[in-house]
Amino acid sequence: MSRWIKTQLNSILCLLSILWMYQVTATAQAQINRSNTDAKTALTFGFLPMQSPIALFKRFAPLRDYLSAELNHEIRLETAKDFPEYAKRTANRQYDILLTAPHMALSALATGKYELAATFNKPLQAVIVVKNNSPINHPSDLAGKTIATPPEQAIVTLFGIRYLQTQDIINTPFRIYRTHNAAYRAVLGNEAEAAIIANFIADNAIKHGKPLKIIAQSPSFPGVGILVAQDLPTDLKNRIKKTLWGMTTRPEGRAVLKRISQPGYTEAYPSEFETLRPFIMQDDTPKITIKNKAKLL
Repeated sequence: MSRWIKTQLNSILCLLSILWMYQVTATAQAQINRSNTDAKTALTFGFLPMQSPIALFKRFAPLRDYLSAELNHEIRLETAKDFPEYAKRTANRQYDILLTAPHMALSALATGKYELAATFNKPLQAVIVVKNNSPINHPSDLAGKTIATPPEQAIVTLFGIRYLQTQDIINTPFRIYRTHNAAYRAVLGNEAEAAIIANFIADNAIKHGKPLKIIAQSPSFPGVGILVAQDLPTDLKNRIKKTLWGMTTRPEGRAVLKRISQPGYTEAYPSEFETLRPFIMQDDTPKITIKNKAKLL
């Protein structure tokens, strides 16, 4: 073989070697970039549509910002137009994190796509409030009276009506509002004689001078369920849980909880939610006679 041919072959082999090294380096860099991109993809935090989207996002923006800062991970808030659509999106694994009603947490767990992260650190109760100068002092006084409630699918509404049924209060007209606050404001505005709302909402309203009194309260049950998607990295899931559990131990966390009107979060177990299973069975949910659906307040 001539020297010229050998020189040309060596040049070709050298060029092929350089191209191969470049391809390996480029592939490795692409894998690193893809890994970094995946690690920083925004997490979707789905919220039960318990308020209008604008009110919901405004209320929970402090929680989003707190978690984003603590996790060093962008978080995006989402909701749905109504409860059925939210349940559908949950079942389709459209959320990475979700804050939902406790009975709907059971449905989410049943899909096998989520695991419990947290619940309220204080038990929830449905309480009956009236004006503090009202002659109504006992559930038996509510017969025939108009009662304001949060949305009909809300667990406080369901549990509160179930409680009234145990007190033989039936065929009572209910006026449905979009929020707990709107329900008790209906009482103050003489649109209803009483309201079913969450205990911590009632306590907070009375603490801030609202002229209300509690005349009855249901047995306690778990509050919200906060869940995380099963397919998230284990380390990320654990950090989400620990960040939520630790909010009450930090001044910044307590400030956020106050702004979003939630008491704080603690570790949760599926067994705690079993008492709410009847409420996910359509034939066993309380029947509500809606006098009229109130406008969004």
